[in-house]
This record gives sequence, structure tokens and C-alpha cells, in this order.
Amino acid sequence: MWLTNFQAAVALLPNGWGIGAPQQLSLLNDANAFRYSLVFLEAAKAFSKTSSSSKDALRNGPQTVTLQAFPVFTPPAGAPTPVLPGIFQRVTLFVGQLKKNALYTVTVGKALKIIGSDIVIDFSTAQPVLTLWFEGNHVHIKYIRGHADGLLLYSMRGTETVFMLLATVTKTTFIDTRPNEVVGQAEKRQYRAFFMVADVMVGIESAVFSITC
Repeated sequence: MWLTNFQAAVALLPNGWGIGAPQQLSLLNDANAFRYSLVFLEAAKAFSKTSSSSKDALRNGPQTVTLQAFPVFTPPAGAPTPVLPGIFQRVTLFVGQLKKNALYTVTVGKALKIIGSDIVIDFSTAQPVLTLWFEGNHVHIKYIRGHADGLLLYSMRGTETVFMLLATVTKTTFIDTRPNEVVGQAEKRQYRAFFMVADVMVGIESAVFSITC
């Protein structure tokens, strides 16, 4: 939808922008081709369901009824002019050219919908959520980093009574390879964490997550 609207808005720009007929036609063909590809995909999904129903009827249907012919796929009407792959690479390059034009203003950018919304990140309320599992004799810890740089991960295990910093984690997964306090004896491990941005602790401390290993 954005591509179709963008093509229509570009077509309304005055001649002073220097957008020639070939470029206008290329943008139109790209928009038509991509829109048709989505319509074609939906038709293919519907045909897949029909084919699946036909298959199920052949496999489990009553033996007293002869099925009709196998389903036949009918492509959507109005196939567009074929275009080269890379539609959105081309449109991205074209948007870059528009923004370098002397006539370009923020008002024009908003009309063409080529100015993204500002992203405001509030780290004061960010709180990690940890996922724990035991695999290969080690505790695996996973979290969603989002816009943070990583985690300050704290742990308390077995007979320990105080959470201690275990690691500064910059990837989205961490493996705790420490052996149990008593070899061969199961122990409870607890973890909690803060998000980290530029090596500084931010946000709210996570809940305590525990696992027995």
C-alpha cells in the first residue's frame, strides 16, 4: 500500500523535480508488480487449502461418492508488466535522490511518507526477562536485548546467600559453565539482571529466575 501511494504522490510532483517519464513508468510498473505478487500469494494460499481439502477427501472420504476433478489453480487476472527483482532497493535509491533535490522539504517528505517516526526509548522502565534451561550440563540463559547493549547478570547458587555479579553479557544468550558446589548433587541457581547501556546500569532490576541443575 505504501509503495502504491508513494508512486501516486510522486506522479503529482511538478516538472521542476526533473523526474522523467521513464522513471515514473518504472515506479508504476514496480508498484503494480509488487501489489500483484501479494494478490497472487493470497490466491495461492487459498488454492493450497482447496488442494489440502481434496487430498483429505481422497484419503478419508466415503467410498460411495466419486470426487470431482482435481482442483485447478487460476491465477488472478490483470498480470502486470514484468520487472526486474530488487523493487525496494530501487525505490530506496529513488527516495535518496528525492531528498537530495533542491526542492525537497520536510513538508514534501511527509506528503510522500518518506520520513519515519521518531523513536523514543525510555530505559528508565526497561526490565529484563530471562529464560532459563538446562542443556549439556550447563544452564543456558536467554533474553531479548532490544535497544540495550547487554545485561549485568547476577547469580546466587546452592548455599550462597548473596547475589554476586556473574557476567557482563553483550550477546542475547549466556551459558553458565560453573560446576555445582558439590559434584553430583543437584543445586538451585537463581539469576537476576539489569539492562546495560554504554557500560551503565539502566532500568529496573528483573525478577528472580531460578532453575535446579
